[in-house]
Amino acid sequence: MPAIEQQRLGESRERLILHQRSEFRQAIELMAQQASRSIDILTYDLDKPVYDQAGFLEAVKQLALRTPGLSIRILLQQSEKVQKEGHRLIDLARRVTSRIEIRRPHADYIDHPENFIVVDRTGYVRRSQPDRYEGEANFCHPLESKLLSEFFTEVWDKSEVESTLRRLYL
Repeated sequence: MPAIEQQRLGESRERLILHQRSEFRQAIELMAQQASRSIDILTYDLDKPVYDQAGFLEAVKQLALRTPGLSIRILLQQSEKVQKEGHRLIDLARRVTSRIEIRRPHADYIDHPENFIVVDRTGYVRRSQPDRYEGEANFCHPLESKLLSEFFTEVWDKSEVESTLRRLYL
C-alpha cells in the first residue's frame, strides 16, 4: 500500500484501505492541508481523536482565513458529546462563522451509518461505521467524491442549523 504521506489531492489515484485511527487522522489531516475550495464532513460525533487534532485544526483555520468563497460544511449527527466534552473545531467554527457551518441532519438521515469527509469534490476518506476504524481513502477519485458530495448536499439541504452549539452572548 502506498504511504499516506505521499498522497496528493487531485493526483494520487490509489485506493487506500484504512484500519487504524492513526491512518484516518493522517489521511484527513493531509487532505485538509491540501484543500483549496471545500471540505464537507458527515460525522457521528466529530470523532475527537481525528478532528480535534492540531494539524487538522490548523489546516482548516488557514483555509478558512485565506480562501474567499470557501465552504466548510459539517453535518453532525450527535452533538451532545461535543457539547459536554468540548471540541476545538467547534470553537474555531464559532470564530469564523461565515466560513464554517454546522448542521444537524434531518431525521431521515440522523442514523446514517457511514461517516466521510470530501475535499474539493476530488478526494475522500470514509468509514463504514462510526464506531470502527475501518474504511478507505482516495486522494483523486472525482466520480466517487462527486457521488458523496451529492449525497452530502441532499442531506445538507434538508438539515437545520445546529443551534445548540452556538455561543450565547449575554
